[in-house]
Amino acid sequence: MLRCVSSIVNLFEINLRDESKNRDLYRSLRELVTILFAVVLGVGLSELGGFKKLDLWQQSDFWVLFLAYVAVILSWWGYHWGTIVGPSETNAVNYFIDCILLIIYWYLINIREPFRFVLFCYLGMFTLYWIWEVVRSCKEQRTQWARTVIKKAIRVNFLFAMLIVVLILSQNYGWFKTHVKTGHYIGILFLLIVLYRIFIHLVYKAGKQVLVQVEAGGNDSENSLFDSARAAARNAKSHLSNFRVGAAVLSETGKIYQGCNIEFDNYSNTIHAEEAALSALITAGERKPVAIAVFTSSENICWPCGMCLQSLFELGEGELKVIACNENSSETKTIGDLLPEGFRL
Repeated sequence: MLRCVSSIVNLFEINLRDESKNRDLYRSLRELVTILFAVVLGVGLSELGGFKKLDLWQQSDFWVLFLAYVAVILSWWGYHWGTIVGPSETNAVNYFIDCILLIIYWYLINIREPFRFVLFCYLGMFTLYWIWEVVRSCKEQRTQWARTVIKKAIRVNFLFAMLIVVLILSQNYGWFKTHVKTGHYIGILFLLIVLYRIFIHLVYKAGKQVLVQVEAGGNDSENSLFDSARAAARNAKSHLSNFRVGAAVLSETGKIYQGCNIEFDNYSNTIHAEEAALSALITAGERKPVAIAVFTSSENICWPCGMCLQSLFELGEGELKVIACNENSSETKTIGDLLPEGFRL
């Protein structure tokens, strides 16, 4: 059943077969969502004109509106934070959910009674947050880092949705009916919304640490890969060509796997250093390389051959960093730069 649902969800994955075009499309869709956020907030500003300034503290309707604005603004901030540091949002279903959420935000700002309806709107909001992450978890080509972050986010969203359910159910019990007023519920909701943003912020921030180090191109990461690739080249079996190559692959978990070229007398059995390093990574149970350094003993730096580029493309996709280096210099490109039209079956 779950596999069937996952297959259906994956039919809505947005893939233009070009990484740059994909990024441009995702950016445009996020900008559209941002504009809709602004429209919802702007239209809702007219609601503020109906309150008397002298007795705002006594107007629960005002605080319900204030709470709605806090929820929407934090959601806007969280949306952009998540797209910057979290796993990519690449499914059309996610953007459809974004639109439904914006409708709920509109209701929260413009329709504030009865209060039970407001609580159900917040339940719908957190439920859609949960579904939004579930849809992202269905993507087939996800890194282990992304899957871990999404699973944690799913648990956080489910927890807060259940807390809203508890609030709704509590309204039916006699003690709560007589002792817990609307103002108390507003305060509890405010606390839950703020705590939710703190929790989800920590989930994304903690999950990004390894990937940020790699994508930022930190000198420590590149130096470690360079040293590992150079060390691997010393073990190369290159008795035919005397062309030593060493490769060091960095996985998404932060581990480095080495490989060197191994030549055989018939040449056709020769193993490339990049292949050896990738084999070590897969054998260790890893799935996603995020960077590779290729060290050669030649005067000029050399990039991986077409066959190795295809292998790197399939395992690491277009954003994988390739560092070509020798004793004197190095240069960094992405697989997307070196193999812009990689083959996919």
